[in-house]
Amino acid sequence: MSPSSTWPADPPQTRADWVDARLRMAILTGQLKAGTRLHAERLATQWGVSATPLREAFQRLAGDGLVEIAPQRGARVAGLDRDKAAEYYELRLLLEPRALESSLRQADAAFLDEVRRAISELEAVGTADSVETGFSAHRSFHQTLLSRCRNREMLRMCTLLQDQTQRFAANSIDVKHIGQHRALAEAVLEGDIGEAVRLITLHLHTTVDAAHSPTGALPAGEP
Repeated sequence: MSPSSTWPADPPQTRADWVDARLRMAILTGQLKAGTRLHAERLATQWGVSATPLREAFQRLAGDGLVEIAPQRGARVAGLDRDKAAEYYELRLLLEPRALESSLRQADAAFLDEVRRAISELEAVGTADSVETGFSAHRSFHQTLLSRCRNREMLRMCTLLQDQTQRFAANSIDVKHIGQHRALAEAVLEGDIGEAVRLITLHLHTTVDAAHSPTGALPAGEP
């Protein structure tokens, strides 16, 4: 599954795409918490769709590690494991700087315009905006930076890892992180590949620290 198909920027063309994106959003932003039982019929009623595309979405997201499906127990939102989160971040630190460097070496005027738009949208997110708005702007910014990476399998893995680590991040974009994103965008726009790679690495290390800060027990799902 390509990054663009997992999170369509424009209204999806099929109901299955919409259901997949809606379910993914609900899990990544914590609307559906770790361990929550996924009832296709209940969600279908809430979202105004049939249960069939939801069951199909359960299977697809299970392949991405966001849903767990067990015989006789049905589907649940995958649990959160901070040791596993550390592994995800370790992989991001290996892959994302390389993907960014590859992307920036293919930069053109259209790419730079996309970066300007992405950082503007991220900085425009206010405290009154919904979690979904902030998350979408943040996700779009990071994906825009990597979008020209020539290794499409590396790009796909980066997208999956970003989604997994998002579940351990705070639900809001704080001022410090906005400043990091602005500095990163400026390095990209100035064509300073070395500085951009240094800043994305620093940003990931900062996010690792935030994800592992003491926040009490991990959330438990519904029965």
